[in-house]
Amino acid sequence: MSAFGIDGFTAPREVAVDVYTDTYRISGTVRTPFSRVAEILNQLPAGHLPIERATLSEHADESSPISAPSALIALDEILLMVAPQLEGEGRSDMRIEKRPVRALLAIPPFRVTGLVHVPIGSRPVDGLLNAHDRFLPMTEVTLTSARYPQLDRSAVAVAMRRDRAHVLLVVDDERPDQLLSDVLDEQTAERWLRPREEG
Repeated sequence: MSAFGIDGFTAPREVAVDVYTDTYRISGTVRTPFSRVAEILNQLPAGHLPIERATLSEHADESSPISAPSALIALDEILLMVAPQLEGEGRSDMRIEKRPVRALLAIPPFRVTGLVHVPIGSRPVDGLLNAHDRFLPMTEVTLTSARYPQLDRSAVAVAMRRDRAHVLLVVDDERPDQLLSDVLDEQTAERWLRPREEG
């Protein structure tokens, strides 16, 4: 049985990752069957993420990195994870239909700007706050840090620790009511909007 508990479903492969806590960056590889960065963390059955060929550096002093054959990172301390080899959206046949909304999350010492993907017909705030997964996927991401500018980078996709964000902003939502026609036929929508009078 693998660390992810689903041997035989999809063959695990090595994926390069950068994991950030509020103090450290840990770079290395994980073995995973998943194709989306947030799934790697959200589907982890244990309390630690195993990283192979790990390099540990401190945000405040990157001049003395430490290397090790493996490292275990406490899941509760992970703020975000980048997996440059993975795309953001995964298989279309296993997705709920979603729309992208630009958002900004402040998760000290980082500020993360990118796209969150919310179910069609829902409000962006619901997509940010009411999802059950601990780690929120974001795509087309810009990561900045005023305290540690050397950490600034862009990424195709990241997994963000939702409950550690101090501020969550929807930067734009140009079509907040999109989508009624995408999820309801006209007759059903008309009945909901103008219910028949009783009696």
